[in-house]
Amino acid sequence: MIEQLEQKLQERKEAWWEWHKKNPQVWNKFEEYTLEAIKTGRKHYSHWAIINRIRWNREIETNGGEFKISNDYISFYARLFHARHPDHNDFFRLKQFKEEKIIEKLKSVDENIDRMSDKIVDLSNAVERVNQKSQLLAAQKNILFTGKR
Repeated sequence: MIEQLEQKLQERKEAWWEWHKKNPQVWNKFEEYTLEAIKTGRKHYSHWAIINRIRWNREIETNGGEFKISNDYISFYARLFHARHPDHNDFFRLKQFKEEKIIEKLKSVDENIDRMSDKIVDLSNAVERVNQKSQLLAAQKNILFTGKR
């Protein structure tokens, strides 16, 4: 399941990158408007607001896809900005991709299952030791009461 989620995320990244290459004017405006926002003294801003400003700008012509700019691509632009402008790598507050979030939860569940399995083995070993001691005690009591071994 984790591999499928990783594959799905990779496919989304590749689809965005192909769209991005066909529509460089979107990145140019995204970068321009973001740098303008930074120059106003803002420490953080919404990548959605930047994209919506671009959407309203009638000069932008996009190619490839039904929507002018897909909502699925917005966070990719924010991540690209952070990568290209590391001095502003916290300007946009980004969440994990949904696939990353699910993968993290699945890994946590796997870790919990592993810990529980280890505890079950430990408990099973403890029960075995108690059974062995009980049998030894029973044998000792039998010797005490009957004098027979």
